[in-house]
Amino acid sequence: MAFDGIITNCIINELNNNVLNCKIEKIYMPSKNEIDIVFHLAREKVRLLISIDPSNARFHLSKTQKDNPMKAPQFCMVLRKYLQGAKLNSINQLGLDRVAIFTFENLNELGDLENYKLYVELMGKYSNIILVNSSNRILDSIRHVDATMSSIREVLPGRDYIAPTTLNKQEFAGMNYEQFIANLELAAMDPYFSLESMNKIIANQFVGFSKTFIDNLFAQCGIKEKFNKENTTDLFNLINLILYNSSNHMVHFKMFGNDYHVDLNDFSTTINKIQLSEFLDDYYAKKEFNSILKNAKLNLQKVVNGFVSKYQKNLARVNEILDDSVNMDKYKLYGDLITTYIYKISPGDEEVTLENYNDNNSLVAIPLNSSISPSKNAQSYYKKYNKLKNAIAHASEQKEDYLSNIDYLNGVLYLIDSASSTEEINEIKKELSSQGYINYATGKKKYSDEKALEPYSYNFDGITILAGRNNIQNDNLTLKESKKTYTWLHVKDFHGSHVIIKDDNPSDACIEYAAKIAAAHSEAKESSKVSVDYTKVKFVHKPSGAKPGKVIYTDYKTIVI
Repeated sequence: MAFDGIITNCIINELNNNVLNCKIEKIYMPSKNEIDIVFHLAREKVRLLISIDPSNARFHLSKTQKDNPMKAPQFCMVLRKYLQGAKLNSINQLGLDRVAIFTFENLNELGDLENYKLYVELMGKYSNIILVNSSNRILDSIRHVDATMSSIREVLPGRDYIAPTTLNKQEFAGMNYEQFIANLELAAMDPYFSLESMNKIIANQFVGFSKTFIDNLFAQCGIKEKFNKENTTDLFNLINLILYNSSNHMVHFKMFGNDYHVDLNDFSTTINKIQLSEFLDDYYAKKEFNSILKNAKLNLQKVVNGFVSKYQKNLARVNEILDDSVNMDKYKLYGDLITTYIYKISPGDEEVTLENYNDNNSLVAIPLNSSISPSKNAQSYYKKYNKLKNAIAHASEQKEDYLSNIDYLNGVLYLIDSASSTEEINEIKKELSSQGYINYATGKKKYSDEKALEPYSYNFDGITILAGRNNIQNDNLTLKESKKTYTWLHVKDFHGSHVIIKDDNPSDACIEYAAKIAAAHSEAKESSKVSVDYTKVKFVHKPSGAKPGKVIYTDYKTIVI
């Protein structure tokens, strides 16, 4: 997470340049970890988002408007009580720590002006938002912390506000070069000191410095092997340059690996007054989207894999029954031989050896139950034979059903893995629900009220080519929405999309282009060579009772791409 003290400093400077002296119009709390404060600014409204989500803790101006609960949470009601209509007087930072202090002025219950402070503490899983009155008493917080949770400070209504500890870290702000060097030397005394671990060591030495920030500095200063006087001077000057340009609104953010930080090659003014907030708004929107999509995929994959595992266990069971078919014939033979040679068997015999007239009179040793008569032994073997015969007949039917379900669900797993939006995941849930695997409800909305996803659409020389996103869409695309003369394509022997060329006589180049689309939307997309079958839609049929997406086709040709 790159939202460290440096980023906090940059955003506070941007907010001071935009929302200072503005009044609060509305306060919302879309989730347990997030509040939205809407300020009235001239002729427009601006939204300040504050999130304490452990993975995405931050604050910035945002254009993203989220759904709010029907009933506002308690903390939201407290904020509305004390801050609705309040004027924002100042935004400050606690040193270079990830703590922002928003100071508001509003009328209290007696009609007198009173100052309130909103402390935003971005400390990972210990993040919090705390409202404090002019007497430094906590009015409420988004998270309550009692003595059982922390022996250092309690965060409860009525308690005095105590700033979070900096764990003996040093403040860079106001530090001269000699002090900076002294702290670096102190860091170098760490027994685990090495350039690879220096980012962590320095982050633990100074307040507000993240490992991402330090890696960014190292890259800019060309530090690859060891520290010397020249590059420590560069580090010191570069940090001061960032802070100076931050206060003058001349910093920009850029991606740094999978994270982000200050662009150390661009210290320039911008006509966009909320450029930093827009960067963060876009970055975290994408991050949250990917996180939500990833969790939705994992949850649905877990459910589907559970069904696959169940069918695989059932398949193994019926395969054992089918493998036992040799015993079925043996039991019938034993019953026939005992019945034929019953005169050779004496009561109490535990085994008898008889001639098998079906196999050149070869001798067969037959175990007997000595406690029952020879005729009952014969009946016992016939009973085993009939029981196994019925079980095998039933198992054969079950095997086809289990194989069909496993194949279908493996196709669904491919669709889940390929999904690029939660809407696609919801479509898959509907499909699974229609097949009886899960119960999926969309609240008060009916399926027909929801906007259906459109197939993937491509164009080749003015010809439209469509590819289904899921099994039900594949069926509709192929069997309901396409003319019989259109060309249908599907990857051979792999799960994938149905592809339709909306043209009666497509060229070879068009077919090759569509085949590449079919390969790209299939399990074989990573293969170096992919075989794709194609035929006219009129030769594609759905077997009776087949699962969604399952079709058979004839009169086809194959292209390898």
